[in-house]
Amino acid sequence: MKLQLGKPDVITDPLDDFLSALTVAGASENTVKLYRTAVSDFLSFVKKDPRQVNVSDLNRWVADILKREGRTAKPLPEFEKRRVKSMTARLYITAVLRFLRWLGVDARPSMPRVRRGEIRALSEEEVGELLSATKGKYKLIIHLLLDTGLRAKELLSIRKSDIDIQKRMIRVRNTKNGEERTVFFTEETAKMLEKHLRELREEDRVFNVTYFALYRKLKRLGKKLNIDLRPHVLRHTFATRAIRKGMPLPVVQRLLGHKDIRTTQIYTHLVTEDLKRVYDSTFSRVG
Repeated sequence: MKLQLGKPDVITDPLDDFLSALTVAGASENTVKLYRTAVSDFLSFVKKDPRQVNVSDLNRWVADILKREGRTAKPLPEFEKRRVKSMTARLYITAVLRFLRWLGVDARPSMPRVRRGEIRALSEEEVGELLSATKGKYKLIIHLLLDTGLRAKELLSIRKSDIDIQKRMIRVRNTKNGEERTVFFTEETAKMLEKHLRELREEDRVFNVTYFALYRKLKRLGKKLNIDLRPHVLRHTFATRAIRKGMPLPVVQRLLGHKDIRTTQIYTHLVTEDLKRVYDSTFSRVG
């Protein structure tokens, strides 16, 4: 959903007025928080009326962001640290440019390049081991993440009324890009989910679990099975399995909630690796 912010007539406080415009336009709480943090950071750095900034101001600010220490709570490999900083910078730049355009300022800084992180998807053997090692609500959560490709936070926001057991469908309202979508689950998962739902009221969230509790649980399971396991790995696994089984890329895109099909195409390189293994195996045979 593209926010329609309009153009300000009279500006009393640029940041407060901009955040008010975002809220009125229907921006989520997380979006407003990101814009407030990014724009405040920029204004603290340039120390001038934002209507007077130029490209040089923006480039100096971006360089400053990239020089700062990583924002992660735990040590990361240097490559990953650079990637996190670049991603943070791009998010901040996007927010500040939106703010400046709203003010009528046209300035375009250099954008830091973000290297794509390694995409990790579980093998069928690893999926089997993971499901065998899990019980209760976490087993159901893993089944749903593997069936739907949902982001973990999307799944954890779902309420009982969002689920249609008979049609094996979930209406996902709290999405990353603000656009509702529908995802589906298998018959096996439906049986587990139906049993779980009987204990809930209509307005209840389906899983009373925080993202961090789920993250820690998956990390512990992964360590036990010698698998690098995080919630997003299950999303990657859904996408990779779907493409391997022949699901058309536009369908995978819709299910994942990607706005741009080029984002979905990153999974095809894993399938290409499968083809290469078969090719190499075929042509390396003697006779």
